[in-house]
This record gives sequence, structure tokens and C-alpha cells, in this order.
Amino acid sequence: MPDARTAAGFVLANIDHGVMYLLLRSARHGAWLPPKGHTEPGEALLAGALRETREETGIESVRVVDGFERSFEYDVSGKRGKYRKRVTYYLATTDQTRLALSDEHDDAGWFALDEALARVQYQQMRDVLKQADAFLADRV
Repeated sequence: MPDARTAAGFVLANIDHGVMYLLLRSARHGAWLPPKGHTEPGEALLAGALRETREETGIESVRVVDGFERSFEYDVSGKRGKYRKRVTYYLATTDQTRLALSDEHDDAGWFALDEALARVQYQQMRDVLKQADAFLADRV
């Protein structure tokens, strides 16, 4: 694969009434995932995760949970050809649950872990959600 792309995002949790995770449904693919997107040239991964979360959800206030960073890679084939994509997820909490979705998404929701795992189709992402939940449980 000649090209590599980098994306970053948050496993975003609301812990006001139990732990609920934010998932967004892609308008293009129908896949449910936490907020994420490509980083811009020279942009740090965490800064990219914050920017993408704001752009995709309207959420401005997040509290990053220190010590959680998980990455995985996968191959992508699309209009731009084939490339390898590396996604890094951080863990954060927020009190802001009202969303202002970008045009990239046609649905969203806050889900308990079991329901979130049932909606996410990619095993690597399910693994990250489970790891985030265990990490958060030790800190809440």
C-alpha cells in the first residue's frame, strides 16, 4: 500500500446515570462508530480527536481520561485508491449530551456498553470499547 492515513477520535462517555457511550452512524456507510476523523498535516493526534469531535457532534467540553490510548490499522479501498489507515482512540467523558450532527452522520445515540458493542460491526473497535469500559470502571 503506497499511502498511509492517520485518524483520531474519542471513545466518549457520559457517566451521569451509568456509563453511556456515544456512537455516530455514518451517512455514507451506515457503520456505527465513536467520533473520529483524519488528522490534518502537522496536527497532533489528540488535537485532531478534539477537533473532529467538535465538528461531528457539536460537543465542546470533554475531559480526557489520562493513560488511555489505543490504535489499530486496517486497509481501505476507495475512490482515492488503496491505503492503510491507522486510527487512534482516546477516552474522554462529557456532561454535554445534546448533539449537533455534521452532514457525515445521519443518526447518533448514547448507548450502554452491551448495546454499543451490538451496533459496532468492526471487531477492533469493539475491543477498544471494551478496553475503554474496563479502564473507566477503575477510575469512576
